[in-house]
Amino acid sequence: MQIEAINAMPAMRDAVIRVPQGATFADALGSAADALTTALSRANALASEVAAGKSNIADAAIARAKADVMLEVAAIAASRVSGAISTLLQTQV
Repeated sequence: MQIEAINAMPAMRDAVIRVPQGATFADALGSAADALTTALSRANALASEVAAGKSNIADAAIARAKADVMLEVAAIAASRVSGAISTLLQTQV
């Protein structure tokens, strides 16, 4: 079994790395949130299949790890955006 690199994950590549030209920041965030939701749903579905004996534990663990990485990236991005907005709002004119 080969584990693919984070930049090879289709959801991350489409949502974060290659945002369509002319897309706004809100579109990029929405696309990333949709990709995260899809990854979390897939991980939960595989975990349910493992519990039912229909899937193997390795696939479920890999899906969960990918979802966790995407969640961590989203949390860091949200933190940085929040910090940037706070800095802008504290700027005195």
